[in-house]
Amino acid sequence: MAITISGSGITSANIADGTIVNADINPSAAIDGSKLTGVGKVLQVVSANYVVGGSTSSTSFVSTGLTATITPSSTSSKIIILASPTVYGDRSGTTNNLIKLAIYKGASILADSETGVRTYDRGSSGIQGWGKPAMNYEDSPSTTSATTYTVYGKATESGITFAWNPGDDGGSHSNIILMEIAG
Repeated sequence: MAITISGSGITSANIADGTIVNADINPSAAIDGSKLTGVGKVLQVVSANYVVGGSTSSTSFVSTGLTATITPSSTSSKIIILASPTVYGDRSGTTNNLIKLAIYKGASILADSETGVRTYDRGSSGIQGWGKPAMNYEDSPSTTSATTYTVYGKATESGITFAWNPGDDGGSHSNIILMEIAG
């Protein structure tokens, strides 16, 4: 016995094999996103890639230049920040915590995290490490004005060199993605 589901043209004969293929679905049927409830909708996505390198020995946060700006469409929106900077730390000594990274909104720090990146021993001259740590944060900017997010970094102590986008091998790039989610 064939069963028609909500007039869509899908019958039990169409899915007797346990699969549904495009031919089984009425081409005029559409999913109406306005009917979704309890689900955050992505309203816009902004991304940036950055390949310019730099370095510092500062123990105060400095901008890596990895930045993106988004203009929320509503004051109730959330902004999801996903950043993946390519970083490098080098020092004479034995500490594994070479650098610290942070996500800033404008001039204010939102989130930070210690990272030893991937370290390995260079023998008697100390240690170095590099990596592409994933950073993420959910912000509630409560504005419809353009909002800028930037990755900052610093050396964890004196004697450490912190670099971003080290080298020019084509793989030394960083990226940041901003997603506006309906509130």
